[in-house]
Amino acid sequence: MSYQVLARKWRPQTFDAVVGQEPITRTLRNALATGRIAHAYLFAGPRGVGKTTTARLLAKALLCGARTGPEPCGACPACQELVAGTLVDVIEIDGASNRGIDEIRTLRENVRYAPVRGRYKVYIIDEVHQLTDAAFNALLKTLEEPPAHVVFVLATTQPQEMPLTVLSRCQRFDFKPIAPELLRTSLEQILRAEKMEFDPSALPLLVRSAEGSLRDALSLLDTALAYGDGRLDAESLAHLLGASTPAQVRAFVQALLARDGAVALGAIDRAARGGEDLVFLCREAIEGVRRSLLLKLAPHLCPPDLTAAEGDAFRAQGAEVSVEELLYLLKVFVEAEGELRRSPHPRVELEIAAVKATRRPVVVAIESVLARVEEAEERLRRMAVVGGVAPTPASAPVQESLIPLEAGARSQSPPASRITPSPPPRPATNSPGRSLAPGAGPAATLGQGLEAEWRQVVDEVMQRKPSLGAVLDQSTPVALAEGTLTVAVVGNHFHKDLLADRANHDLVTQSVRRHIPGAIRFEISVGTGQVAGAQGHPAVQAALGVFQGDVVAVRPRTQEGGEGQ
Repeated sequence: MSYQVLARKWRPQTFDAVVGQEPITRTLRNALATGRIAHAYLFAGPRGVGKTTTARLLAKALLCGARTGPEPCGACPACQELVAGTLVDVIEIDGASNRGIDEIRTLRENVRYAPVRGRYKVYIIDEVHQLTDAAFNALLKTLEEPPAHVVFVLATTQPQEMPLTVLSRCQRFDFKPIAPELLRTSLEQILRAEKMEFDPSALPLLVRSAEGSLRDALSLLDTALAYGDGRLDAESLAHLLGASTPAQVRAFVQALLARDGAVALGAIDRAARGGEDLVFLCREAIEGVRRSLLLKLAPHLCPPDLTAAEGDAFRAQGAEVSVEELLYLLKVFVEAEGELRRSPHPRVELEIAAVKATRRPVVVAIESVLARVEEAEERLRRMAVVGGVAPTPASAPVQESLIPLEAGARSQSPPASRITPSPPPRPATNSPGRSLAPGAGPAATLGQGLEAEWRQVVDEVMQRKPSLGAVLDQSTPVALAEGTLTVAVVGNHFHKDLLADRANHDLVTQSVRRHIPGAIRFEISVGTGQVAGAQGHPAVQAALGVFQGDVVAVRPRTQEGGEGQ
């Protein structure tokens, strides 16, 4: 006897043997048991999931003369003839090659004749979406009101291409892709029944390649057994499919998790040189990271298509990194898979994804960042005490100006930018000059008087011209020598241009002369000197250092706790 492929040899002969379509088989069994037989059925779904097989089982049950329940007996002449393909009352039509109106007219003529054996004549039209519009129109009336002895079973992989008028005349069943664990179980049973040697680690690769189709899985299994001389193992199957072996995929994922870019790029180079499918490598990397994430969050949960050893390996991989890093890797490679399919340079896309994964940002818990900020503040306080300057309570208003508070809980204290220490006695006005020494803190004795006087200048200008005052509020006096007050402005060229305006310059000069003794003129220095106001506070500078950030704006608070305009 000639060899029969596994897909035909193991075609289900009962409804119970159909894999992964229990809701559909249950409905048909109940309909057969109660006699609620429809005149037309539509079986829709992807390839290789049991549409034609279920249609034949339905026809077999309808024509079985010895059936007492929903299942055909399998022993009567009708059942045996259907298995052999010689039963004349079951007519199978290929919609792709009989798609014209002439074939449908012939069908309409033949449905009038009574069945040769049994009560029914069953027409199975496969790939029915291939029929032309004229053929569908010719079939409509017969499909809606066929003779009592005729049952139509239409099968298609693309129901969206069928006319709605046809869909509405059929009882529709949607077949789903078979779950991976069911595919693996079925393949194991068939291999054991065939007494074939197999490596359990090869089955997940076979199942994922089949993409939910039992027929495709059996066809691949047939090929793999022939390639492996009657034995199924992971390495030979990977070579047959042009894919990376499970061990190579795990090494690639391990390199990604360990941030080893050289090893990850080497794995891609090996796969490319070996002619392997890079899309498959990307997809397997996604699956590996997904399983590590799954087993990290739920260590007791092991996917049914994994062996115990494989589950332990994925748990060990996931234990080395955080959940956030695993999510980052998943996102990178899911995006890369789409690009690989579209790009003319798939290798480059995969290499980009690998570099992104190995140079992923370091995730730091907010608690540890806050602890570092508090440590920096404490260190600055100790430095201030050692230097002879007591820490001031200015940190509270500064924090209030940077962190929004809940309504009704805002502090009623004056804004941070308005609080200044009491000025010490001013030196004689005929002194040669005063300066705020570089590196001196805001509370330095020499600069306190100049700061207080400059604060008065800022307040006066703020009242007369708020936009100009806002720029001055973010500046600090650097030195007063020979009648010239030098002011450092922290900002961009816009601030410099605003202060360089003739009218603005005259306004500030007049105020400087009124409030700062010995000052006749003033000059600006953009980007130099000490940081002014709340931005210069040690706590703010520590936060900027920890977070690697920039201050976008500093806004003074009103007496009511709101932001000033």
